[in-house]
Amino acid sequence: MEYAPTLLAGGALFVIGLAMVLLRSELLFVLMGIEVMFNGAGLTAAAAGQYWHDAVGQVLVLFLMTITGAELAVALVLVYLAYRRLRTTELSDISTLRDDGPSEEAAQ
Repeated sequence: MEYAPTLLAGGALFVIGLAMVLLRSELLFVLMGIEVMFNGAGLTAAAAGQYWHDAVGQVLVLFLMTITGAELAVALVLVYLAYRRLRTTELSDISTLRDDGPSEEAAQ
């Protein structure tokens, strides 16, 4: 059971990230929570790969790091654009950007 502490750390990181996503209302903290969740999943995948003596866990971590980097780049651009338009990064204020379909003026 030498992999148990690593699995516990990965699970703890995932739970901390999930708590950040669910409890925070600031967009940057939500993004940080998603990153922490990805790191927890990557740590668990690497530990599982070591346990089964297979390189699939390490390959999965490389894919997770690539996906996380791309997600972070796109998300930070969206945060910047939302802040530039609304001067806030509160999730309740950003939800006003949602398009509810065509307006009545466009239908006429």
